[in-house]
Amino acid sequence: MGLTFGLVGCGDDGTTTGGGGSAGSGGSGGSGGGTGTATVSGIVYSAVLDGEEPPVAGATVQVVGGQSTTSGANGAFSVESPVGTVMFLTTAPNAWGELFTGEVPAGGEDMAEPSVIPDALVAAIAAALEETIDPAKGIVSVEFDSEVAVGGETADLAANYGVSFVFDALGDPVPGNTLTAGGDTIVIFANVDLSSDVMPSATGSVGGACSLAFPGTAFPSQAKVFTVVDVAPCP
Repeated sequence: MGLTFGLVGCGDDGTTTGGGGSAGSGGSGGSGGGTGTATVSGIVYSAVLDGEEPPVAGATVQVVGGQSTTSGANGAFSVESPVGTVMFLTTAPNAWGELFTGEVPAGGEDMAEPSVIPDALVAAIAAALEETIDPAKGIVSVEFDSEVAVGGETADLAANYGVSFVFDALGDPVPGNTLTAGGDTIVIFANVDLSSDVMPSATGSVGGACSLAFPGTAFPSQAKVFTVVDVAPCP
């Protein structure tokens, strides 16, 4: 059961969030020090267990604290964004939303690939884990650099959550918050209490704290939304 997320673009090289809540704190208005606005465009995709992700028509892509737009028949979208560190919330019917943070350059971004996660996919993962995932709560995905993570890295949240899991080398979800060798490089926390800042943290495979890719950002949890937290390469 290999889970594929499609969060690429807007300065993000990681992996991975419908019915999402209001936009959260942190990341609006170009908090990364940029000025002015730029156009962010791309295609919204639907996360899948395996294989190629299909585009999603009718998804809403919102700049947190700013403009929003709707994806077209081929999943394409375009929206005006502040330059700098920005949060984007992507939602669609019958799916979990995705809240991710990216660095928007002055020249804009034309290859953004936000994702939404179908209800059926979340239900399948919950069934495999023999857990219940509550859409009234949030999910947080802490994502390590896939090119350097080796297994043994761990993540945690200060916010209360129900269950954490990773994907092993076979692509199956396994309870826990430690990456397995050869597995996916994301730690997912489900049934996260709604909070303005879940205060995520990460530890390297040989110990020692890892920095977040956007350390000055408050990462909120929202109902029926995947909040994506990228980790900088661990020492």
